[in-house]
Amino acid sequence: MNDQAERHKRRLPPAERGRAQDKSRDDLIIGATLELLGENGYHGLTMTDVAARAGVSKATLYRRWTTKADLVADAVATLNPMDPPRYPGTSLRDDLLALMEQAGNCDDRSEIVIATMEMARMHPDLYRTLAERFGTFVRAELDKLARRAADAGHVPMSEVELDVVGDTVVALLAHYAGPAGEPVPRERLVRLVDHVLMVLITGARAAE
Repeated sequence: MNDQAERHKRRLPPAERGRAQDKSRDDLIIGATLELLGENGYHGLTMTDVAARAGVSKATLYRRWTTKADLVADAVATLNPMDPPRYPGTSLRDDLLALMEQAGNCDDRSEIVIATMEMARMHPDLYRTLAERFGTFVRAELDKLARRAADAGHVPMSEVELDVVGDTVVALLAHYAGPAGEPVPRERLVRLVDHVLMVLITGARAAE
């Protein structure tokens, strides 16, 4: 899979024949989408406005993204919660807490994430794309940390066990964030790590 497909999973692949697509326009389109999402919310965002703000034709836009939901999902996926955190590497607990703080707080342009999640509740297609992307991110990062735990001597986790842990994390973060998608308080993230994740991954609670 090429870098562009890795970054924007719902972008249409370039045509096999014809003129090569200018990949720099992808970034212009994503940037315009985030700007308009912050200004107008999901409901007020239109593909026509995105094309105009990005300075591209609608044909150029639709050759890359055919639906607003897919475009917004890829745009929101570029924000902070979807980037792996800088793991301190001092302990499994510290690394898990770094991941939960990243996933549970929308410090990077939080108004866009909150507005999008509010609108996603009224648009099942957008909700599914965002939930899928966020779940995939959490699952992949937990897999990295679980592998480190296994290397340190803990019992390796199966794929099914990792799926359950990932689903648990996503569900609890959504519960803690509430209907407005607010940042999760750190004390709740600490409890999640100490009393849930450490138990599921290592079989023991973190030291009090």
